[in-house]
Amino acid sequence: MRFIVLAAALLLSTPVLAEFAPEAISMAKPHYPATLTATQGHARISLNIHSDGTVSDVKALSATKPAFGAAAVEAATQWRFKSWAVTADRPAVIKAQNDMVFTPELPTTETVQLTFTQTTYQSCSALNEEVRHFRRDHPTRPLIAMKSFAITRVAVMFPALSGKDDYNEGLARADELENALPEIVRKCQAYPKRTYAEYLPRKLKRYL
Repeated sequence: MRFIVLAAALLLSTPVLAEFAPEAISMAKPHYPATLTATQGHARISLNIHSDGTVSDVKALSATKPAFGAAAVEAATQWRFKSWAVTADRPAVIKAQNDMVFTPELPTTETVQLTFTQTTYQSCSALNEEVRHFRRDHPTRPLIAMKSFAITRVAVMFPALSGKDDYNEGLARADELENALPEIVRKCQAYPKRTYAEYLPRKLKRYL
């Protein structure tokens, strides 16, 4: 069996994102944990990107299994970016986050799509339960960090990540999804027998 790891675009927490984003030169993919070869999972990491292109302070913010978090951190410590001249709009250090979805499937569009579909077409009652546990365990974390929403973010970004779509358009879709999450949660809580996908923004449904 072969495995894939889908990595969402970097989430930059620095306000200069609109003017500048570091250009990746090398982004090593994590090794799929040998003990979890039949398990699907997700990890979110944080890191600092320096103007010389190196990274530091790589940490796992969350992971469905500790081994997924460790694998993501090990890979990200090897990442390198194109260096830049430090200016008022280009700080010496940029804080970033990244999501990785681990899937024990063959790396084809069909199986990737299946993973996305299983997530987005789950019942609202299942999503509500996940939201309840997430808010209990991570009260200060944004909704986009929750597993189902992180996987959906990868889904709407996937054309850009695979080189089939404009990268900035992918980022715009990811932002639209994140802005819609509070309303999606409210609707799912009101109508638990419906599906999560029904309440996604119309423009995003075509990517699922």
